[in-house]
Parts: sequence; structure tokens; C-alpha cells
Amino acid sequence: MNLRRVQISPWLDKTGLTALYTYAFTILLSTAAATVALWVLVGLYGIKAPETGFHRARRLFLPWAVLLAFLLLRTLAAMIHRPEWAAQHVDGLWKWARLLLFPVVAWWIQGDEKRVRYLLATALAGLLFGTVHMIDLHALESAWQGMRTGFHLRIIAFGLYAGTFVWGLVCFAPEVFHARRFRGLWVTIWAVVLLSLGQCLFFTQSRGVFLGFAVTSFLVSIIVFMAGRTQGSLEPLSALKRGLIAFWALFIAFTVINRPLVEKRWLEEKETLLQLKTFDFSQPAHDSTGYRAHLYRFAWESICEDPLWGAGPATSKRFIQESGRETLKAPNWKGQMQWWDHLHSTHLEILFHFGTVGALLWLWLYSSLIFGIHRSWKRGTLSTSLWLFSLASLIYLFWWALFDFRALHPDWRFFWNFLAGVLASKPFFQGSAVDRKETRP
Repeated sequence: MNLRRVQISPWLDKTGLTALYTYAFTILLSTAAATVALWVLVGLYGIKAPETGFHRARRLFLPWAVLLAFLLLRTLAAMIHRPEWAAQHVDGLWKWARLLLFPVVAWWIQGDEKRVRYLLATALAGLLFGTVHMIDLHALESAWQGMRTGFHLRIIAFGLYAGTFVWGLVCFAPEVFHARRFRGLWVTIWAVVLLSLGQCLFFTQSRGVFLGFAVTSFLVSIIVFMAGRTQGSLEPLSALKRGLIAFWALFIAFTVINRPLVEKRWLEEKETLLQLKTFDFSQPAHDSTGYRAHLYRFAWESICEDPLWGAGPATSKRFIQESGRETLKAPNWKGQMQWWDHLHSTHLEILFHFGTVGALLWLWLYSSLIFGIHRSWKRGTLSTSLWLFSLASLIYLFWWALFDFRALHPDWRFFWNFLAGVLASKPFFQGSAVDRKETRP
């Protein structure tokens, strides 16, 4: 039996790695392929994990396990409270719980930072493939003339994904410029991809994307320069400082070039923004700012009814429909009025469904990931480039989530499980042998 297990194990490893790279390439490209790849990883993990264990994953496992237990108990309580909605609450639980599959992805990476880089490059290749596949001269001309686009994805979601990979290109820039072979080729590819994704961000014309990216840029700059003061003349940080200066120059240049798009977006919402203090909540809205005002007010009133535990995991659309408020409707692409199916903010959704207790548990898990990453960097077990990318991507995602909600859609769920798995792999799932290439005080 043991001999047979030894013979099967290499085959399982190869299958798992194939599924891992397939998952990375298809998370933003193919729902079917990404679903199959993820569940192959989960299934093989169930076979192999008992043999190898988690190593140092306890710091992440505790908030993960407590949050999962809370989701189960909150769903049970919601089903008892409203038995007629039992099916909707179970369906909601299934959607939320699948956001907690990222430790499986992290386990398969096993703290291999080289594999992390390959996986990030593979995911970027998938995003670029889908984007280029949808581009034609007419689409580009329409985008330049002011038509919003997310290419093969939803507009605001594309802003999150493209912005995250822009941060990847910025944070890993020192390694590109210090490549030992084909440096000129790699720098050229890096520059073309960075400029292309940067322009694509402006094509989304998303205020949430613009604000989230600007805030992240400011915070990341502070982090790098503060870290430089404490670390002395550490070469990676010096290179990152130069890279950030170049990044800010490009950011300002892009903003100037795309000024007409920014002004157009502002003018579309100007009247509502200026009149928010006297906004008439009894009247339907006609722009995105007005829609958000109605949704945020509904969410706040609902949260105040049960601030600790929330309304339960059933979809927001069910609660919005039950309210019967005509102001919570918006026209679809056919011009027909339909109920909103979300609250336009991930943070509000969590508070709405799971209350303050649930929100704090989600925040505990999120902060555990951030502090685990920073702890590994301080100990010298995580490269500076990956440390900064981890912080930048998590900060950007946090700010983006203030303005929109897509967490229960396949593309966002795949992206989150991939990103969180990649970021958690080194701090929590590496083996006992650690290579210390950089020293931290």
C-alpha cells in the first residue's frame, strides 16, 4: 500500500501543478475552466494534505476557521428565523463560503516564491489574452471618444484586475531592470504592458478605480520611503524608490492625457454630487451617484435594525425586493426597470449580511494576511518586491471594495482565491527550511 502511494504521489503532484497554472491563466478568462481547475486542486489537496500538513499555517487557520464557523452558525440562525427563506440563505452561504478556498491555492504553491512569480505572470497573460481578443479599431476609437469599456469583463471589475497587475509591474520593476539575460527585451515588454494597462484603467472611467488607485499610490509611496528610513541603503528599496518616482511621472502624464475622459465622468455626476445634502430620497435616481445614495441609505437602515448579526446570507436582491421601494430600481440595457441585486459596496454588503461581528471576523482574516506578509518580510523570508506587491494589491482591493461589490460573481471569486492564495503561500505555507537573502532589524 505504501509503495503504491509513493508511485501515485508524483502523478498527483504533476496533475496539481497543471491545474494550478490552468487556474491562474483562466481566472479572468473562462469560468468553466477555472471552476474545473480549482476543484481539481481542492480534491487533490484532500488526498495529499494529510501526508504533509500545513507547517506554519496556524496563524491564518484560526481566523479562517472562526469565520467559517460563524458563517455556518449565522446561516442556521437565519434559517430558523425565516424558514421560508431557508433555500436562499443556504445558497448565500455557499457563495460566501467559496471565498475561503484560497488556503488550498496557497498550499499548492508551498511557499515557492519563484512559483509565485510564474503564477502571477501566467494570470497576467490570461488577462492580456482576453483583453487583446476583444480589441478592435472600432472599440478603441469608441473608448477614446468617451465610451466606457471593461473589454471582456465588467467595467469596474476590470479596473480592479488591471490595477492590481499594474502594481505588480511597478513592484517587480527592479527585477526586470536587473535581468541577467535579454534585459532589453524584458524592459520593452514591461513598458508596453504597463503603458497599455495604465491606459485601459482610464478607459473604464470608474471613479472608484481612480480614487482607489490614487489612494493606494499615496500609501505605497509612504510605505516605501518609511521602510527606506528604517532599512538604511537596502538596494531593493532604493530601486523601488526610483521606480515609484517614474510611476508618479507616468501617473500624472496619463491623467493629463486623459483629462477629457475624467472631466466627462465628473460632469455626468456633478449635479448629484453637489446636491447630496438636499438629495430627495423619495424620487428615483438617474445617475450612478443617485443610485448609490438610495442603496447606501437602504443598507444603513437595514444594518441599524440588527447591527451585531446582520440580515443573513441571502442575496441583497431578496431584501431589496421585499422592501418594495421603487427608488431601488434602475433601467437595464433594454431600458426596463429592474431591482438592484447588490448594494454597490463590498464593505456594506458584509455589514448588511453578517453585522458588526461578521465584519470584524472578515477584517481579522484580512489583517492576519497583511501582518503575516509583513512579518515574513521583516524576518528576511520574503523578497522586498513581493512584500510591496502584496501590500499594494491588498490596499488597492480594500479601497476598491468601498465603491462596488462583485465578491459573489465567479470572476471576482476566482481572482480573490488566486490572489489571496499567492500572497499567503510564503508567510503561512512554506516548509521549515528558509533561505534568508535579506536581513531585517
